[in-house]
Amino acid sequence: MEMNSRALRALALLGALLAGCTTVHASETLNTILGGGAGGVAGTMIGKELGGDTGALVGAAIGGAAGGAATANKGNKNEAALGGAVGALGGAAIGKSVGGDTGQLIGAGVGGASGSAIGAKTGDGHQSQDRYYDDDDHHHKHHKKHKKHKKHRWHDDD
Repeated sequence: MEMNSRALRALALLGALLAGCTTVHASETLNTILGGGAGGVAGTMIGKELGGDTGALVGAAIGGAAGGAATANKGNKNEAALGGAVGALGGAAIGKSVGGDTGQLIGAGVGGASGSAIGAKTGDGHQSQDRYYDDDDHHHKHHKKHKKHKKHRWHDDD
């Protein structure tokens, strides 16, 4: 029961921290932040129950990757997953050394959230530069209207 009360406090603090970020970020970034953070916390909790401290670190990495990838846009899933995994793993490790089990949960959440968001943002640069063939950007295609031109025949009355 002690883990559950700590987990609830960590989730409440994580929610407060992430709520402060909501006005700054766009919708994809916000979704990626929430997904990576929640995945990191959930992975840490499940991993801790199954495999102790090592399981918590492995769970944080897997949860952060899964949460970041699930909430990122189509072209940014790999980068968000990698960022979420590294961020949640690092955050859980640092949080454990600084604040014990509660710090580990908070660190995994914040690390997974920020890592997923940074990863998704770095993935934005990989879009195709050829706008005509880019299926994701329908609003950039140019559609020209084809006008029919009448032939003008000038008749001389001479």
